[in-house]
Amino acid sequence: MTTRNIIFFSLTILLISCNVNDDSQKKDKLLRENICGDWEKVISKENYSDDMPNLPFLFQQGMTISNDSIEFYLGFFKNDIDSITGKRISLYLGNTIPYKTDNDTIISKSPLTEKWEFKWKFVSRKNDTLKLAINDTTILTYKRLYYNLDTLPDFDQIIYSSSGCYGLCPIIDISLDKKGFILFQGEGYVNPLGFYSSKVDSRTKKYIFDKFRRANPIKLLDEYAVSHTDDQSLTTTFIQNGKIVKTIHDYGMAGTNELIWAYIPIANIHNNIKLVKLPFDEPFYPKLRYFTFKKDGLILPLEKSECFYLWTELKKAKQTDEQFKSKYKITFRANYDYWGPDPNKARQHKFEIKTLTTDGRFYKFEFIDEKPITYDLGYNFIDRNFKITDFRKPNEWEK
Repeated sequence: MTTRNIIFFSLTILLISCNVNDDSQKKDKLLRENICGDWEKVISKENYSDDMPNLPFLFQQGMTISNDSIEFYLGFFKNDIDSITGKRISLYLGNTIPYKTDNDTIISKSPLTEKWEFKWKFVSRKNDTLKLAINDTTILTYKRLYYNLDTLPDFDQIIYSSSGCYGLCPIIDISLDKKGFILFQGEGYVNPLGFYSSKVDSRTKKYIFDKFRRANPIKLLDEYAVSHTDDQSLTTTFIQNGKIVKTIHDYGMAGTNELIWAYIPIANIHNNIKLVKLPFDEPFYPKLRYFTFKKDGLILPLEKSECFYLWTELKKAKQTDEQFKSKYKITFRANYDYWGPDPNKARQHKFEIKTLTTDGRFYKFEFIDEKPITYDLGYNFIDRNFKITDFRKPNEWEK
């Protein structure tokens, strides 16, 4: 073969190779353009009914596919052993995994095995409907989700609390503000136990806030509930301009899809950050109990997240010797969602409480065999966040 022929042959092979690579890159680009976006799985009526139990694995799955990763809104979990009880629990592994493509095949990296595994084969995308196959007979259908965050309200602080249940549900409180500051309490069936502080980066903070903004909590109901018993209550309080603008009580995760999807990252944020332990629950915070304001035979019971919000405000308050005229007595209502022994016996109060009184602004904690401590919020917590009509007559079991 002459030198001229060798050069011609080499150029031909090179051109063919370039064309193959170009075609492959074009197919890859087109596939990613087709699948990228926010998607919600469509549950067919023949596979789902309202009579089915409301269990986590039946919660509606949603996802965001970007150019190189897939975020699954319900997250990933693996079995682990609880260090307190020795029983099996779920360990959070995050929400996002990387993926790659091969022609029309989507391959993702499993967070459980760290191996690349077949995920789907692309079938079609028509307008806002995406179809992906997991085998020759099973095709999954997804509908596109649209969110315009510019039109949705933002918040200054979000407080998420879970009550526990008749079982091993985590009992926690988490406050996250717009600066990324976190206050966390692990009260039971969670690691760690106790009070902690931390701070997250702006990206993590925005991610969690945007999750709740997608749920548009202001437009949601105040209460959601499943029909069965022995489940946990999740309460979430939203703060705008230093004021409670919404609290949602969700018994058994009966809320909207977006609300449930927002719970996952905030409820598990303590697993992914460095926590700094706080030596005591100062100011005093009751174990397995909630604050209830009492006045003239009426009561104002705070939700668990509202209690923790008040505590975060008291934590910023200044101690004072100023005298005030008490308007409310604060009592401690039991956590009736949780039945069982104290799951955090190691947590001890610095002082044993005797009474707690307030006029809404000043809070006087009186202790047994210790000097009282008064905190000044600098504003009236009741007047700012509640109406007089929020007070009600107590039930028999609340007297």
